[in-house]
Amino acid sequence: MSYLLLLVGFILLVKGADYLIDGGIELSTLSGVSPLFIGLAVTSIGTSAPEAAVSIRAAIISHPNISFGNILGSNMANIGLVLGLAALLYTLPARDSTIKKELPFSLFITFVLLLLLRDDWFFKGIPSLSRIDGAILLGFFSLFLFYLYRMALSDRKKLLIEKNISHIEYSKRELLKASLITIIGITGIILGGHLVVNNAIIIARSLGVSETLISVTIVALGTSLPEMVTSLMAVKKNKWDIAIGNVVGSNIFNILFVLGLSSIIRPIQFSTIAFPDLLIVIGISIILLPFIHTRHRLSRKEGGVLLLIYIAYIVFAVLRR
Repeated sequence: MSYLLLLVGFILLVKGADYLIDGGIELSTLSGVSPLFIGLAVTSIGTSAPEAAVSIRAAIISHPNISFGNILGSNMANIGLVLGLAALLYTLPARDSTIKKELPFSLFITFVLLLLLRDDWFFKGIPSLSRIDGAILLGFFSLFLFYLYRMALSDRKKLLIEKNISHIEYSKRELLKASLITIIGITGIILGGHLVVNNAIIIARSLGVSETLISVTIVALGTSLPEMVTSLMAVKKNKWDIAIGNVVGSNIFNILFVLGLSSIIRPIQFSTIAFPDLLIVIGISIILLPFIHTRHRLSRKEGGVLLLIYIAYIVFAVLRR
């Protein structure tokens, strides 16, 4: 039964990603916004639902450190595994705004997270994410939402000028259909990810695989499956902006909203054992910037490098634990 449910989970993931991309493309066409906006604002939040569910629930039941570890592992997988694998299979072109705005902002907030965590560098106390720190992260998230709002207005204005029209015409039925397809896609991804992770753990335990290995591989990879499948489906449909926007938006959402809300629910005491993980996430984020900036694309060779870094990180995590 577990093997059957695992197969069902993968099918739901693939079909859910397919519906999510198709619905997102249709929404961008109907509303006059760019695919990049859809990637940053719609698919990224949809594919981050598993991380949000795991981290927020962990904070509620008094396991806030799980929230932090889950987000670090997910953001590392998003860059190293998802972008690395996507670029290895298909070279990924990138927009100017991605290179000059979204990626630098993603790196910036990771540094902000580091400074908020290491209170002991500046004041007496223990390294932690307090409720005040959580409010600061949510404040940055509101700024990001405002940026997305401005992006949507700019996209619509640009489209109206290009087509020399005063407004975008669409039927409510078309909008409802596109929204429904998108929601079905997100639902399929969430259910598929849940089935894959839970049944993979059951199968691994039945084969005698250790809990440690399960946690750093299956669970960590499982919550990043939605981003991976969605990004791969997007590049297969030649929607590069959705693929990159999905990863960048997901990483921003994970840090600012998920960790921000989790630390308000329950302050997170930072374990120094996770300090190398945070530095590695910062490191791979720094490496990603010149990779994309050089030719405004992520080449297959660069994708291979990101993937190797991720594999090395997994080996490090297994050996350390």
